[in-house]
Amino acid sequence: MSNIKILRAENQALIDQVFAIRTEVFVHEQKCLPSEEFDDLDAVAQHYLLFENELAVATGRFRKTNKGIKIERIATLNHYRGKGYATELLNHLMFVSQTIYKDAICFYLHAQVSVKPLYEKLGFISYGNTFIEADIVHQAMEKSINT
Repeated sequence: MSNIKILRAENQALIDQVFAIRTEVFVHEQKCLPSEEFDDLDAVAQHYLLFENELAVATGRFRKTNKGIKIERIATLNHYRGKGYATELLNHLMFVSQTIYKDAICFYLHAQVSVKPLYEKLGFISYGNTFIEADIVHQAMEKSINT
């Protein structure tokens, strides 16, 4: 059985692993421009890594906005998909962010349409029309935080 752990990326070595996963998934696989993938928000967001047997295989970030807690940049290395790691990471991000930002009323995100069912299983609801972000079709989704 795999040994799974999730850590906040609080030092440069861990941030480098976050960026390596995002580069592999978004820049190499999905052909996003590095200038679109890496932004000024990287400096203010909290980044997390999911490890399988000491190897970083998934990442995601969140940040507080005027609307709520925005979850972003969820990425799992190709070989590790289908194991429930994104769900585990998302649940962790929601738990931690809700603990930190007690006044937030919702989580929200821009889901790639191809992975919309993942977010729906976690209680996210679509709103508005689909839109293009980094040449990929996305859907805005949100989930209320139960108070």
